[in-house]
Amino acid sequence: MGFGLGIIVIFILCICGFADTVCRSTWKRFYYTRGITFFSKEFDYPYPFNIKRIDLLKKRENADKKYKSDIEFAPLARNAIGFFDRPGKGGFGVKKRSYLSVLHGVLMYQDGKLTVAGIFDYFALLFVPALMISVTAYIVWLFKQDLAINALILAALLVIFVVGFVVALRKQRARFTKIGDIMVGIGQKEKEPKSEK
Repeated sequence: MGFGLGIIVIFILCICGFADTVCRSTWKRFYYTRGITFFSKEFDYPYPFNIKRIDLLKKRENADKKYKSDIEFAPLARNAIGFFDRPGKGGFGVKKRSYLSVLHGVLMYQDGKLTVAGIFDYFALLFVPALMISVTAYIVWLFKQDLAINALILAALLVIFVVGFVVALRKQRARFTKIGDIMVGIGQKEKEPKSEK
């Protein structure tokens, strides 16, 4: 029973990971504008919103060597920019990050306000519950009679997963908020509206 449940959980996680990858890399607007939002922050933005500033935004954000990964940006609409955290390359082509990525984001401009939001990846939403269900099933199967061992192992795993998830969320929230700050800085330097051809 535990093995069959594990296979189902792995299958569901693979489907969610695949859906995340496809929606993220093909810049599906619904993926970036709908979903379970972890946080949003609003900035005053009394400047012209220029979607053509994506290259400058990308250059300034990724210049920070604090992070091992880069942020990818793309226009979603005339007033919206989607972004996600692309893992950097380590030695031997191994992907690396300075944190676990669990969010993707969007910058939305409307009526003099710029909002940056972090939205949960599908995989991240299901990873912790699915892993806990499969681990619980396996531990219960392994230690059928010893409830104390079951409780201790499950409590320890729950603490580890929750702490790791919270750390990842805090790091991504700080980085995504900085993206909003960078965009405001770009707008401040371009106070004079320029005519576009």
